Amino acid sequence: MRSSRSVRSVRSARSARSSARRRLVALTAATALAAGTVALLAPGASADTPGWAAANGILTGDVDGSVSQMYENGTAPVQRLKNAMKPDWSPDGSRMAYVNQTTGRVNVVRHDFTGAVELPVKTTNTILADDPTFWGRGSRVVFTLSGRLRVAPPDGTREQQHLFATAQEGCDTQPSGAIDGKLVFIRSGSTCSGDYRFGAVWLYDGATGAFTKLVDGKANGPAISPDGTKVAYTVGGKLYTVGVDGAGATQLATDETGYIWKPAWSPDGTWLAYHLQTPSPDFATEDHVLDVDTGTVKVLYDTPTTAKWDLAWQPLRKNGVGRVWGADVYGSNIAASRWTWNTVGQSESGLMNASSAVLVSKDSSSYALTAPALAGKKHGPVLLTSGSSLSSSVQSELKRVLKPGASVYLVGGTSILSSSVSSKVSSLGFTPKRLAGTSRYSTSVAVAKSITSAPDYVFIATGTDYHSALAAAAAAGADGTSSKAVVVLNDGNSLTSSVKSYLNGLDPRDTYMIPVGGSAKYALTHTSFSNWPSTYTYYPVTASTHEGTAAALARFWWGGPANAALASVDSWRGGTSAASAINVFGPLLWTSVDALPADTKNYLVRGAANLNYLAVFGGTGSVSTAALNSAGAAISASSSQWDYTPYYNGLEPTASSAYSTAPSPETGARPDLGSLRTTVTR
Repeated sequence: MRSSRSVRSVRSARSARSSARRRLVALTAATALAAGTVALLAPGASADTPGWAAANGILTGDVDGSVSQMYENGTAPVQRLKNAMKPDWSPDGSRMAYVNQTTGRVNVVRHDFTGAVELPVKTTNTILADDPTFWGRGSRVVFTLSGRLRVAPPDGTREQQHLFATAQEGCDTQPSGAIDGKLVFIRSGSTCSGDYRFGAVWLYDGATGAFTKLVDGKANGPAISPDGTKVAYTVGGKLYTVGVDGAGATQLATDETGYIWKPAWSPDGTWLAYHLQTPSPDFATEDHVLDVDTGTVKVLYDTPTTAKWDLAWQPLRKNGVGRVWGADVYGSNIAASRWTWNTVGQSESGLMNASSAVLVSKDSSSYALTAPALAGKKHGPVLLTSGSSLSSSVQSELKRVLKPGASVYLVGGTSILSSSVSSKVSSLGFTPKRLAGTSRYSTSVAVAKSITSAPDYVFIATGTDYHSALAAAAAAGADGTSSKAVVVLNDGNSLTSSVKSYLNGLDPRDTYMIPVGGSAKYALTHTSFSNWPSTYTYYPVTASTHEGTAAALARFWWGGPANAALASVDSWRGGTSAASAINVFGPLLWTSVDALPADTKNYLVRGAANLNYLAVFGGTGSVSTAALNSAGAAISASSSQWDYTPYYNGLEPTASSAYSTAPSPETGARPDLGSLRTTVTR
């Protein structure tokens, strides 16, 4: 499952008026980077323009072991980050990757050069990583280590992995990534011996897995253009470009005297910066900027040292924030469905076709807690209705999104959703399917069994509070119709007989047990399971606040997600709507009404390179403008580098924002099992 975005017209539910909408397209065919998995991107903004238009931010250089800002007027560089080399900027300019000169490890730092995060590697030995580059829309960093290309999410939540399954044909170094999922690199020799900086230029297409040799011989420093169409590189100290199909090799800057190193494209694709070394006097070095169209060369900075500097140009691309809401919390629930799901018979690029729907009582939070997981598996919205009758708005929404005969799941017994609700579903031409037990706990088991008879992952969360369970339900539904993850509920510090029996029928050696929250962890580890081995492993997700627990779960379950949802920590109904709308796209996060909590903000800032879009659910009474603005600034290169789009009633206004991003390979749900692995002996 993968996404792109596009601009199109959509017919309003209230009139025949069409409005330009920008939504992320679900279910594209692009494959993930290294794992071969795919993920959806949330509705919200377009990517019909492949360039994801960028302005040129600051130009940085590796100057004598520090990252410094370079000035086009010839002013001497100004040091921005000490003990750092090999800089590269994320596609939105919100974070910069570099190599820590002391540790030899890749770090990712905020655009203001604060808050460095080290990307973990699977060794405690001294290493020397090299040439980090952002790949795709910022969801991955690729770098060289021991002659192999490695890949890791930029938020530091996963250890690096080999990008390619084998060493292929040689020593791979100097990667350069594009936002469309293409990656170029140098491949030299069968081993990394001698001067392996030089070799053939290869291109790897992350979407197809195809390899293409672009340039044979002794090339160096390949840099793929921002639009993914051309590659700049050097041979014999001369600067060239070539198409990504290997055609049209052209020498540039032919009037330059000296040796050119490491070209770097400007984000708008009109300039190439590079390092020029001249033999006289004393191998002086200069940084030049070349106008690709006119051939005009400007000296950026010159110095009489022999240092070879890596240059990196910060892109300034706008991220997006959308607010999805209605006249009240129930209107916001319908708005969340409209924001996500197609009208039957229509096919709006960016929306999905629902296969079913899930009904929960608007007056019973405890029976709604696992519904988003069910909705992810059954591929449809979660709708809030009266327990005694099917509300007219929900009737209309069912008829809008579902084909006749489609399944409608009722969560809870007749005391939660009456037989009148079921009868009305039947009279509308749909097939009601009730999932119920004698309590919220046994009902969670019924829902789990409806999702899969053989779960790979079981989340356990308290049934007496909605925060952990809804965040877990969003995670459990992340793999959509292929999901094999479920949520069951603990009762305080214990498990009811129905939940205990369900878990006892599973083998913790085959099924990952994930308690979310302190009470869930206690209940799991203080219950005796007769069929379980005496020693078993589980994966606890805990924090001191609801916001912290949701953020910890997001770090555990997703590696570099492109999207996230924000809902009021005070509203279970808003959380249910948000979790059901976002669950196949990214994590559910909590916020206070008036201000963005520290735990949530820290998660957004740390993941700013990969987070390009936030969906905020509820009106200003649920999530204030101040909290929304803070969230937008947290994922962007500055407080102004994002666009806002309101989706009142789930519909985009005619005058929509200009926000757009390009599709690219990126992974979705990838639990970091190693980080939380805990063993207990009964």
